[in-house]
Amino acid sequence: MLKKLREQGFYSLDEITILSNLSENAIKRYTDMGGWDSIQHQIDIINTQNFDVYIDILYRENTMLKMYDDGFNLFKEIDIDGKKIVPVTLFRRMTAEEVTDWYDARLSTYGTGYSSKILEEEEIDFDDDFIDSCVEGEENGVPFDVAGIDINGEEMNCFPFLSRQIMGILEGTLTMMGGFSSAGKSTWFITLLMALLNYDRKVLIISNEEKVKKFKVKFMIWLLAKHNRYFKLTKKKMMSGQIDDASRRELKDVQQLWRERYKGRVKFLLINDADMTVVKKKIREHVLRYGYDTVLYDTFKIQEGDFKGNRTDLSLVHDSRELDKLAKKYNIIMLASVQLAEYMRGRLFLDSSVLSNSKQIKEVLENLFLMRTVYDEELDEKSKFYCRPFRLKKVNDKWIEEEYHPDRTAVWRALFVEKCRSGSNSSDTGVGYLLKFDGDHCIFREVAQARFKHGEIK
Repeated sequence: MLKKLREQGFYSLDEITILSNLSENAIKRYTDMGGWDSIQHQIDIINTQNFDVYIDILYRENTMLKMYDDGFNLFKEIDIDGKKIVPVTLFRRMTAEEVTDWYDARLSTYGTGYSSKILEEEEIDFDDDFIDSCVEGEENGVPFDVAGIDINGEEMNCFPFLSRQIMGILEGTLTMMGGFSSAGKSTWFITLLMALLNYDRKVLIISNEEKVKKFKVKFMIWLLAKHNRYFKLTKKKMMSGQIDDASRRELKDVQQLWRERYKGRVKFLLINDADMTVVKKKIREHVLRYGYDTVLYDTFKIQEGDFKGNRTDLSLVHDSRELDKLAKKYNIIMLASVQLAEYMRGRLFLDSSVLSNSKQIKEVLENLFLMRTVYDEELDEKSKFYCRPFRLKKVNDKWIEEEYHPDRTAVWRALFVEKCRSGSNSSDTGVGYLLKFDGDHCIFREVAQARFKHGEIK
């Protein structure tokens, strides 16, 4: 039964899948043998860790069979760096993932007359095609400035200045947002994803933290506020079921909007254990089988205990490099969030040092954003911590700074561009972004920029 379902492209097992996709004879045999209750009983008595190992062995053996069928001689001794090995013996000590990775690496070493490291080779000259490609902005990434038009015919702004600063998000790269717990990282990504969906991206969300219902609520509340301009229903009210008739009608409008514009382009996976092997498998599957071109992984976590002997920080660096490899291999936009350790809270000007022993993550990133809560002292013009907010205004084709006075009763976040390969960094300019955070409606507004102080607030 499992073999038949696998041949039809199913990778997970449940009763609906069985009843919907097997023949009548197979379903009758399945029912006669006890149906789903029998399968569930077997699942309950089997150690899940051993079951995962068994499944991985099946994947590995099937991979080896396919390689053999394709003409790969698994029994012929080969030389690798002066050491004689027999592939079938080597593979039996590997996981299924390691077998495919080994094969990919082996293929990359085959001689073609050129070094496998050389990706581009050209004598430098500035021809018309090159100039035309610059004029057309071919090196720009996907913008995340707006998310389309709202119910009043006005643009739904997302992060227009930040998008221009980094020239959009390039395909084949990894972009990461780092922040402390409850800073709003997942909510910030909702705004970013809505902008990317406006540019026809297909998004896979992989979470090891929040369940799908919370993401659904965030998307719906965001659309209610940004598209319908309806603010009476908050995230808290929706989660607690406090939905009146007027709000229900607005939700039906958003439901219809989602089905017309976005349905089929956003998928969610919850992975309880932050196992990068599973994450990589699911990304490959959805990119190759279903055409997803944007992936959000939420969340990497850095804990204080990570730096007292466990060296989990090295695991974070390794996992970030694995995501970057996937982004480059499949030319997709890879996004990820990382939760910073609480003992770093209180830093005013955030840079890669807040990643502590995991700051090597920065090396593989195209963009690194860091976000924290803004303290009231930073909005007090008489305080030594005053962040001097300003807005850019265009006058006679020149941008000038115009002083901005933020509402001290509102909720604010400070965002720093710690790394950007295509633009300036906050560490170079001394400037970050002042974002107004409306948690009730899952909205970040790019209100102003500011020159945040260096130091700490206890």
